Order: sequence, then structure tokens, then C-alpha cells
Amino acid sequence: MAEQRRIGLLTPFFQPIPAYGGPASRLGVELAIVTPRRINWSTEEVEALVWDGASWQLATVPLPRAFYNRFYGPKPQVVNRLELLVGKNKVFNHVTRFDKLTIHQALSRSPLLPHLPRSQRYSPEGLRELLKDLGEVILKPRTGQLGLLIYLIRKRGKKVLVHHGTQSPIATFGGVDELLTWLEEAADSGWLIQQFIPAAAIDGRIFDVRILVQKDAAGTWQPSGALSRVALRYSYITNVSHAILPAARALEQAFPETSFLPQLEELSLKAAQLAEGALGSLGEVSVDFCLDTAGKIWIIELNGKPMKSMFGALGATELVKRVYESPLSYALHLCSSVG
Repeated sequence: MAEQRRIGLLTPFFQPIPAYGGPASRLGVELAIVTPRRINWSTEEVEALVWDGASWQLATVPLPRAFYNRFYGPKPQVVNRLELLVGKNKVFNHVTRFDKLTIHQALSRSPLLPHLPRSQRYSPEGLRELLKDLGEVILKPRTGQLGLLIYLIRKRGKKVLVHHGTQSPIATFGGVDELLTWLEEAADSGWLIQQFIPAAAIDGRIFDVRILVQKDAAGTWQPSGALSRVALRYSYITNVSHAILPAARALEQAFPETSFLPQLEELSLKAAQLAEGALGSLGEVSVDFCLDTAGKIWIIELNGKPMKSMFGALGATELVKRVYESPLSYALHLCSSVG
């Protein structure tokens, strides 16, 4: 297969990624699983697992001319070295584990500001101030922890309640000072304080909307798919879901008189562009929204390595094809573009 149609999946794991075999075959591209330690920098070749259209084969091939970064975390050191050979920004998704504060700051300097909950770096003084102003705040790590460390802190008179995933508190304190003592060993500047948004609900269960935006074969950001996670009845977060629904269906059930999806898609595209401006080359981002009980749209967070398998729960074959093909189409675009 011609070199310009060879795409690299840059990953720490030297094993096939089956979800991309079918999309590669449909696009007519040769897909290579590339790990940094198997690159021969002097010959500009790599020992890779190559999808030949039917199976994965171990082969030594010339370095692909574009790469889709599948590392989870900050920009891998290998990216700069690869781009010296293949061209600037020919490796996309430079950063896949976003710092929520960095993203908030980038979006807050734009017209998206009215859609952002108040957010700031954790400090004892900041937590005290926001609890006084808002009464309820979210405390969570600035980088993703798969939704495992999201605390809701509520001030009720002189008492302070701490929730971890459920509406029942896990701890009750006599005041903010006691809370701050409890947090001394857990929270630091690597955490974020965020305004708590009372989300709209369907049948007593709150829900969010996730919009996946990806670059297409022309290198243009496009909305690829939309879903809603419906929370467990006792939870204030959607990370552990009761159900996954098409976003349009969830929105119609909660707000039958208003069509929100076009606006959510437009906001997602703007957010993706701003995130790329702050972090470097990106090719896909998911944007998580919630709508409050009055129907106001809030941007909760952006994800740099979206879990595309979630879209399989919707049972929409063409949607699933699109979300897996789009990164390969964009990589193919990068192969042929001058950079």
C-alpha cells in the first residue's frame, strides 16, 4: 500500500486495537500500531502490528506520515521527535488528559463564559469563599480520575455535609474549619472547586449530554455523535449511569418545548477549537453539558480521550462507524497535507 495511506496509532501497548480494523479497511488505509521503543530513528522505520485489511501482521515498515496519539496523559516526548520527521502537527491529540483548570481558563476568555460554572484552583480560602457564596460546590481533581473522586460539599446552617457519589452524606462537620482539617491530607492545588449545578432530570434521574466532536477528512471540526447518560436515582453525577440514551431523546423528554441539540453542537465546536488553541494539535474532543432545572446550558468539562465505545450502547451502526472512522479520515488528510 502506498506510504501516504499508512496511518500510525501511537500507543504504549503493542497489541491490536480491533475497533479500528474495520474503519481502516473501509477507508483503504494501512493501519500500524506503533510503540516508541520499536521505532528505528536512523532508518525511519518501525516494527509494527499492521492491519492489512484482513488481519494484524508483525512487519517492519516505513514510519507512517501521520499519527493518532492513543497515549492517555500529557504530550508524550516521542511526539516532538516524530514531528521533526513527519511534519508539525502530523501527530494529533498532543494532550489527552486535560487539566480542567487550563480548559476552564481557555474557555473563560471567550463568549462561552456564560456557560461555565464558577471554577478555581483549590485552596482553603477559596473553598470557604465559594461555600459562603454558593452553599454547594463540587470538589474534584483537575485531571481525570474516571469520575471516582467527585465530592459534593453542602453548607446547611452551621453544618457542612460531604457527599461522595450519592445524596446521602459520607461525613458531617460542625463547620468549615472542621471540613478543612479533614481535607488537609486529601486536597491541594491539584484539585478544582466548581459551582454545583442542579441538573434537570428525567423521571427523577439527572442526566447530562455528551457531544463528540472530531475533525473530518478535510480537517474541519464536526459534531460526530451525541448521547445522554442518565444517573442512578440516588446520585448527583452521571459517571455511573442507569442508562445511555440518544441525546435528542433525553432532551425531548426533559424539555419537550425546546430543541437544544443544535446549540449544544455549536457550543461543542467552539469549545474544541479553544481547547486546541490552548493545548496543541487535537483531532477529537467530547464536551459534557448539563442543563439546569431552568433550561440553562452549562459546560461541565471536556475530555481529550473520549470513550467512543459508549456510543455502541445506542445501537446505531452508522453512528459507531462514523466515530471510529473520523480520526482515521483526519489522519489520512494529514498524510496528504503540506506541513
